[in-house]
Amino acid sequence: MYKPLLAALALIVSVNIFATVYTGTCGPELNYSLDSGTGVLTITGRGAMTNASGWEGYDKRDVLKKVVCDANMTSVCANAFHGCYRLQTVTLNDSVESVGAYAFQECTALTYCDLGKGVKTIGDMAFMHCTELRKIRWSDCLETIGSMVFYECENVGDTVFFPKTLKKIGSNLFSYNGSGKVAVWNVKRMGDFTQTSGLGQYQFNRIIFGDSVEYIPAYLAIYVGNDSIHLPETVTGIGRGAFMSCSYLKKINIPASVTSIGSSAFSGCKSLEQLVLPSGLKEIPESLCNQCLVLDSVKLPEGITVIPTQAFSGCKSLKRIRIPNGVTNIGNMAFSNCSLDTLVLPSSLTILGDKVFINPVNYVSPKELVLNEKLIATGMETFANWRTLQKVTIGKNVAILGQSCFAGDSAINQITCYAAQPPMVYDQTFAGVPDTAVLRVLPASVSAYKSTQYWSRFRIVAMDADEYIQNKVTVDAGETTADFTWPTDSAAHSYQIDIYKDGTVFCRLTLGSRGQLLGIAFAAPARENTDEQPYTLTFKVTGLDPASRYNYVLSTLDADDKPLHVYIGDFATTGYEGELDPNGGNEVVPTPPIIPYNPEATPTDDNAVNTSAIPALRLMHGGRLLFVTPSGTYDITGKRIE
Repeated sequence: MYKPLLAALALIVSVNIFATVYTGTCGPELNYSLDSGTGVLTITGRGAMTNASGWEGYDKRDVLKKVVCDANMTSVCANAFHGCYRLQTVTLNDSVESVGAYAFQECTALTYCDLGKGVKTIGDMAFMHCTELRKIRWSDCLETIGSMVFYECENVGDTVFFPKTLKKIGSNLFSYNGSGKVAVWNVKRMGDFTQTSGLGQYQFNRIIFGDSVEYIPAYLAIYVGNDSIHLPETVTGIGRGAFMSCSYLKKINIPASVTSIGSSAFSGCKSLEQLVLPSGLKEIPESLCNQCLVLDSVKLPEGITVIPTQAFSGCKSLKRIRIPNGVTNIGNMAFSNCSLDTLVLPSSLTILGDKVFINPVNYVSPKELVLNEKLIATGMETFANWRTLQKVTIGKNVAILGQSCFAGDSAINQITCYAAQPPMVYDQTFAGVPDTAVLRVLPASVSAYKSTQYWSRFRIVAMDADEYIQNKVTVDAGETTADFTWPTDSAAHSYQIDIYKDGTVFCRLTLGSRGQLLGIAFAAPARENTDEQPYTLTFKVTGLDPASRYNYVLSTLDADDKPLHVYIGDFATTGYEGELDPNGGNEVVPTPPIIPYNPEATPTDDNAVNTSAIPALRLMHGGRLLFVTPSGTYDITGKRIE
């Protein structure tokens, strides 16, 4: 009956006989002991760990199973436990502030690691290939995590919390780690990652953003599997590539607080359906939604001036987009391979890049296209392969149409060009456009187009006179001035400018061939009956001398433009006794009495006024106002010009 007991005692004695305790130093003030029997490494003392030479040998790594720190140790050195494949648990004291690079790399049996409350830095690849690591406790004061720290740690806990104190993360933090996990991102603000991957690939099923987050760093959520993402109102910026290739992402709310978004932020989000950009966003980044295959709706903010390269390239479900007025430049391939069936280019647009609207998907494209009058140039293949495009209108300031700009647009049958001089085109600008297409130009420009290479192959005709008016200056709401240039025509005696309001002529200006203002006519107010009714004329004059007296002439004309009656009155600027308009300033009303002018009278008659002494008003090219008198010509300030 004593044999089993004796056998057990013999075994214990045998084990203890062969167990060895290794001791030594691992820092200036740190000591260690490794019991080969239990596999426990105990560290005592204080200060930084500077070496792991006491347990680096393979014979010792074979037995090391647990690390216990009974010391005020401040750091774990690089490669400290690299390759300790039997190590199962690690518990560090709260005084440890840093864990070196490769410190626990290849610890394939490690399941739990408590880094204590004081760790601020974790070096590169510190836990790389710890394939059984299931739980890690890090401190709330963590500031820096190196690259590939948890590379192929496939079993790290279902939820990973990132503390607010975090300032830097290296690339590929959780690369190739399986799926189904959740990242809780509480980091308030962190700069962009230095390389092209943040949390890594295939690790997180979801990412949740805490309420204090201010900035989404570059490439943070690449490949994360959310179908929707909510960003808190505290976020002001989104880094480049932040949500790149989130192929399951269907919806993301971007709060009004966001003022900057980095390039490629949503590139490759092939399930993203809609995107509303905040009104405070001043710049659209390059490749913002490149290859967002099902994106069918985008709202652009009003303040932008540029739509950059490939911003919406490959968004083949995008059929309509409103480009805000104020955009002056659209970059290369910005809308290439989209499905736009409606396109209105803003009146502010001046430059179109290469391949901006090339290759509409399924050849869906607008039937009509208008290049506005501020546009100067287009790039190569800008509207290439628009198979349904039939009519093109080219504004008066277009100077260059790039190579293959309309190549493959075989349905074009009419081109209307308001440019007085033929824009520069190339041998392939209109490649594939039928020679039978009608080219409509200004009458004075017909001969120039017929003698210009690549334009002359079309059927060139002159526009009707009514169409010149259609080439009018558009003044947007809020603008108070408009610049215009009328064409040079040696046969012209005068020019007429009609100003339209709500589709009808509101004001008509007649100018002489040298730019002098000959007449202004406003639409007459509607009469309530057929009886004669007087009209009150109120006008505004600026730039006059103070305390001076001025005259005006008002004529009524018959059907042949001959004077019926001429009325002469005067008005004054501030300082002269007269009837000033209650609105103040230089806005005045005619001062009575109005003196009738007798065209039959001579200048010596008391009741006549010598009209030769009344200056004529001349409107020069560019909007310059001059007064023409018998004694000379003066500008609005009274300076003599000629």
